Amino acid sequence: MLISMTGQGQSRRMVGAAEITVEVRAVNNRYFKLHLRTSEMLSQLEGPIEALARQMVRRGSLNMNVNVSRTARPNDYRLEEVALASYYAQCQSIAQQLGIDAQVSLGQLLALPGVVVAESASRDADETLLSETLAAVSDALQCLNGMRQAEGAHMASELLGQLERIKQLKAGIEQKAPLVIDEYRERLRTRVQQGLAAVGVELQPQDILRETQIFADKADIREEIVRLRSHTRQFAKLLDDPESQGRKLDFLIQEMFREANTIGSKAVDSEIAQRVVDIKVIIEQMRELVQNAE
Repeated sequence: MLISMTGQGQSRRMVGAAEITVEVRAVNNRYFKLHLRTSEMLSQLEGPIEALARQMVRRGSLNMNVNVSRTARPNDYRLEEVALASYYAQCQSIAQQLGIDAQVSLGQLLALPGVVVAESASRDADETLLSETLAAVSDALQCLNGMRQAEGAHMASELLGQLERIKQLKAGIEQKAPLVIDEYRERLRTRVQQGLAAVGVELQPQDILRETQIFADKADIREEIVRLRSHTRQFAKLLDDPESQGRKLDFLIQEMFREANTIGSKAVDSEIAQRVVDIKVIIEQMRELVQNAE
């Protein structure tokens, strides 16, 4: 199973008058990284939220917003009468000392620190809110993973099609490779015979055999073909693994490209060279997909 590293998820939960909203987006990263923004009242949840995210997402850079908003209720705020009276008395005293007429309004006093106090929720309500917030985070991550798995399935299907194309091109190279030796032997024989005929010297078969063998050793690509076949089989097997294996797939991509390069460097035939170019183009396309896999 292949899982994409990109996607998004969201969730929403109500706890009494409080609304919990979670939004998470994921982009490519070689490792796991979390950028978390939360409401101030949820700061104690940053550690548990990161632990939960690490449990559900192995690789990728996550941007997560966790917010709690609540509709104000009559009992949410109260006036601190002592602070209000103290502010007013101090203003009057200073005005008398300075000999000025101080007109202090109630609205001005209400804006001063400590006059209006927000009533904190009870302990049970806090625990419920924290528990539901973690559940909302889990919902958002599950939504994210659903999208990532759907994208991963599409990527896997595309990669399998590209693997099949590589196999077809490789088969064509295998069929052509032995013929390259025979074609070289005939070209060499013709050129040498023409050159020796001009000076009246007879061609010795062993000379042609020796030169042909040297050429065959240099142009031998059987080992590279075997390794390329092995890599494509391993790649297909990893796509069926129960867990997403992005890093291993990326390694196999590098190895396949290495074998294709070696085949291309040994190829002295234009048809084989063109097939190698086509294989390398496909491998690069596969690399772009694999680098987006967890």
